[in-house]
Amino acid sequence: MNHRDSFLRLAQPTLALFAGLVLWTASPVMAGAQTCSDDQTERATNYSLYYEDFKNGNYEASLPYLRWILKCAPGFPSGNDRNFRRAVEAYEKIGMASEDAGRKRTYLDSALYVFDTTVERLKAASLPVDEFHWTFQKGFFVQQHAAELPDLQGGVGALYRAAFEMDAARMQPYYVNYIIADFVQQGDKAAAVSFMDEVEDKIQGVQEITDLLATWRGQLFTSPEERIAFLESQLEKNPDDKELMAELFQLFIDEEGYRDRVYEMAPRMMELDPSARTFRMIARMRLEDGETDEAIRLYQQSLDMPGGMDGAREVHYNIGIAHQQEGRLSRARTSFREALAVDPNYGAAIIGIGDLYVSAVQGCGSFEREDKAVYWLAADYYERAAARDNAAASAAQNRLSNIRRYFPSAEDKFFKGWNAGDSFTIDYGCYGWIGESTRVR
Repeated sequence: MNHRDSFLRLAQPTLALFAGLVLWTASPVMAGAQTCSDDQTERATNYSLYYEDFKNGNYEASLPYLRWILKCAPGFPSGNDRNFRRAVEAYEKIGMASEDAGRKRTYLDSALYVFDTTVERLKAASLPVDEFHWTFQKGFFVQQHAAELPDLQGGVGALYRAAFEMDAARMQPYYVNYIIADFVQQGDKAAAVSFMDEVEDKIQGVQEITDLLATWRGQLFTSPEERIAFLESQLEKNPDDKELMAELFQLFIDEEGYRDRVYEMAPRMMELDPSARTFRMIARMRLEDGETDEAIRLYQQSLDMPGGMDGAREVHYNIGIAHQQEGRLSRARTSFREALAVDPNYGAAIIGIGDLYVSAVQGCGSFEREDKAVYWLAADYYERAAARDNAAASAAQNRLSNIRRYFPSAEDKFFKGWNAGDSFTIDYGCYGWIGESTRVR
């Protein structure tokens, strides 16, 4: 069974799920509770009756009133999906407490029915919808109940994959690994490779993810040459496949010894896929080869292309790096600030500004007391990066540790009349372009 079939199988009701649907709709409730009403007192009464039993663990007793709430006032009282989440919990608790396998499965299928219908019901009620949560949690629910739902395990990977497409940043490394392993188990190495590249593009700066992808690539391809051979064989079959060409091109860029192939392939890439992604890959190559102005030109062009603002944070950062390599520190800072305008918590750009100030001290060269004071400002940026971006915290702390020994000494501060906590502006001499204030440490 392929990935799509597995997903569709999970998305469609089974016979057991119809049994769950019976549980969902049948409710020996008080006569007035079977008909919806806009009466707030009736809503509050049904909510109170279900919640009192629910919080005390009397899940079966809570169900008639909970079903009424889900049908007639799904967002009552807080305007969110809490009642649906409780319905899943109630069905799961009742099912898992049963010794009868058939009854257990029926209640678990009822919980799955909640997963399958909640998003549309929330939309119909104009309530906030977290589609990622309901897709991801359905996969987790099925995986968690592998013993009770063995026939549904083949679709777990597809559910996690669908959740990843909705919000990659919320997928923890374990579930990324699960998706890759699922592809590999199905014998679809190409899909695994494609997904890993997508992960690498969408989840950046997470060391655990980087290590995970490196481990899998090591298992799937014993050498870069093997992967290149695999991609080239696929490209021979599909010479106009932009995705295959882009992946091969990226690999040529990443691996040493293929620069000639990169330059040979670049015009064809830009012709076949004149996209922001293509221009950025070539810009990266130019930047790595020291052709900074050409890299800047290509990066800037990419921003004006369709979808060019996707990934703009990294583009502005790389433009900043190019300016920095040419000693254009003020222009580099402007680019880093443009990256931070996209994402104020982007640790690499915050560190980048701190690095510019350290470079400025090294460039001025006199290393007088006023020069040393610039390190205070650099330290401010390193501390900010460590506080805002976990992925950058280690690098920021290392830099901070390295520059502390250059801070003005107690004698320096005494001589200049600097008192701890005083504001101090860096705007003098060759630091005139900085124009920022720090605090005396």
